[in-house]
Amino acid sequence: MKLLLSIIIIAILAFLIKKSKALDNKGILGASLMGFILIYFCGIKYFILLLSFFILGSLVSRVGLDKKKKNKLDETKRSLKNVLANGLAPFIFAILSLFNPIFLSSYVSSIATATSDTFSSEIGVLSNENPILITNLKPIEKGEDGGVTKLGLLAGLLGSFIVGLLSYILFKDIKLFISSTIAGFLGNIFDSLLGALFERKGLINNEITNFLATLFGGIIGLFIYVII
Repeated sequence: MKLLLSIIIIAILAFLIKKSKALDNKGILGASLMGFILIYFCGIKYFILLLSFFILGSLVSRVGLDKKKKNKLDETKRSLKNVLANGLAPFIFAILSLFNPIFLSSYVSSIATATSDTFSSEIGVLSNENPILITNLKPIEKGEDGGVTKLGLLAGLLGSFIVGLLSYILFKDIKLFISSTIAGFLGNIFDSLLGALFERKGLINNEITNFLATLFGGIIGLFIYVII
């Protein structure tokens, strides 16, 4: 029954994603496989949390879409690379939590990081002010790696807060809410630092930046959860 239910949920989700055109075919396959493993082995609450990132990311990518298209900053359909860049670290932490529940804090915090970064990127580009490079605070062009704006930072904090709040609703753990909200935002900042220091120089690409940031956010979230 659990296997059948997992398959049905993933099949419905894959159909809805295909219809919304949020992911390409390989992205749908990767997300479906990841989602099935989470539901079957970790539970529906884990799945809901990861699903919230994809839903929120899809919705926020459509905010100010006309303005983004005008400036060639739109990206409404994502690929398998995007799925792995943002979902691989949470997936690893979810598997680790099967052996030690403490890694739930890492799982939630890594998702909060991905959500925070997505909110910052998608809403920050709509800011009327020019972004500044996070390392030296000098103005740069919109869409350049390592740039931040006040609007983007506030949006990023909102993104991590939403995931933190959802984690509290699902798991009833106030420490999880606090640690994931803080770690998610710090992971977002780390993402910008990686963009400024390495991505701008062509040393790493955006997918690696996102993976390292979500990994960092998950590790920081674990430390915060332990000390509070």
